Amino acid sequence: MNTLESPVINQRLEEDIADVLEFLYGARMCYLPRKHPDELFSLATRLGYIDPDGHLTRKGRGLLARQSQQNSGINNQF
Repeated sequence: MNTLESPVINQRLEEDIADVLEFLYGARMCYLPRKHPDELFSLATRLGYIDPDGHLTRKGRGLLARQSQQNSGINNQF
């Protein structure tokens, strides 16, 4: 893999995971729209964004905060 593509892939993956985290409602209750595969939930758990009990972790909350800041920065540009 080209090392220049890696940050872009990581950013897109984090964006996808953040989308999944926004649909998390307590212990293992996640109502995903059809566009989000269940594999993203499993990946988010394996990467530490969701704990084994299904709750958002500190890492997950940090990701949502970063995505929210990025999105509000985009909205403020217009």
